[in-house]
Amino acid sequence: MSKIGYSTMGFRDRDVDAALDAIAAAGFDQAEILGQAPHLEEPPSGPALADFRARLESRGLDGGTVHAPLKRNVIGAPEEGWRREKVGVLAAYLRFAAAIGAADVVIHPVPNPCFVPAADHPDTPQLIADAVHRSLDDLVPLAAEVGVRILLENLPYHCPYPFLTMKELRPLVDPYPADALGLVIDTGHAWTSKHEPAAEIIAAGSRLAGTHLQDVDYDDPQDNHWLPTHGGLNWDDIRAALVEIGYTGPWTFEVLNGRNEETPEELARITREVANRWEL
Repeated sequence: MSKIGYSTMGFRDRDVDAALDAIAAAGFDQAEILGQAPHLEEPPSGPALADFRARLESRGLDGGTVHAPLKRNVIGAPEEGWRREKVGVLAAYLRFAAAIGAADVVIHPVPNPCFVPAADHPDTPQLIADAVHRSLDDLVPLAAEVGVRILLENLPYHCPYPFLTMKELRPLVDPYPADALGLVIDTGHAWTSKHEPAAEIIAAGSRLAGTHLQDVDYDDPQDNHWLPTHGGLNWDDIRAALVEIGYTGPWTFEVLNGRNEETPEELARITREVANRWEL
């Protein structure tokens, strides 16, 4: 039976303990823990780390995935000082994930252009590509050492940066050990960039180890994070693609917004009902 997860990102109105309570109450097996405020702005350590793991287990939740911090926390920072700083931040989240028994850490490979000082400079894409390779060479050995896997995510940016799609990410990860580096598909990111999610899943193939299942509008996708079946994506095709590649990872939902002013609790409950209908 598949593991069914829900991101704490769906509960940005409360702290991590309240978010985990709501995820457990909705009937999910796993939580994907967001590594930034209002949840885990810094990884706990010492007694606080042991306490966090105990609280997770007391809810019957498997902390299957940690989502590393967003925004500037990428492996493809085009400035070396920025890159080195974020490698240190991401390394701390890899160690935290291992300490709580999480299998995977989601990391964004490249920055949103809004964070890049020379975003449109013709040299910037190559600087980003070079930084991604250097950062993976730094972080993949650590992931292998502590026993977690880095998952690189497809992103919805409309720019000429590398490594935004699975067609680019799959060749990037292939030379590295599969137990230390894989891919996570965000279905809404795919169509926001006008790439069919099912095709992106097929492109990721055997290196796909995680999902961010969210829906977007079909005609004007804006990374909406609707709950699946409330937007315009073809979920029969998406599910068939996951079956075709023999996907065995968690089905993690990243639902942030409701079309009908649903509360975060209602969104989680309805999402769990969708998963039940899919007989996951």
